[in-house]
Amino acid sequence: MRLLRPGLIIVYVLVMVGGISSGCGEAPPCETSLITLDETRLDAETYEEEATETRGRVAELENNLAKKKDQIAAIEDKPAELEKKVRELKKGSGRE
Repeated sequence: MRLLRPGLIIVYVLVMVGGISSGCGEAPPCETSLITLDETRLDAETYEEEATETRGRVAELENNLAKKKDQIAAIEDKPAELEKKVRELKKGSGRE
């Protein structure tokens, strides 16, 4: 029984080394039509153009958001002044 264990370990190691060295072999050639490749290339170009446009739009929207946040921050500290202006506008329009 003792003699079988080292023999099994050696066989196991040899099988593993043989499996690793043989690998999976070469990949089979791709059988895709040229039309499919051209369509895929055109789709990729279209998506890249859309991504570029979207990046520009995102930058513009982030800039607008920053401006609005600045406006909100400037107004947040002045609720009393704003209430006074609202009352004056109501008086001028005849609602008070």
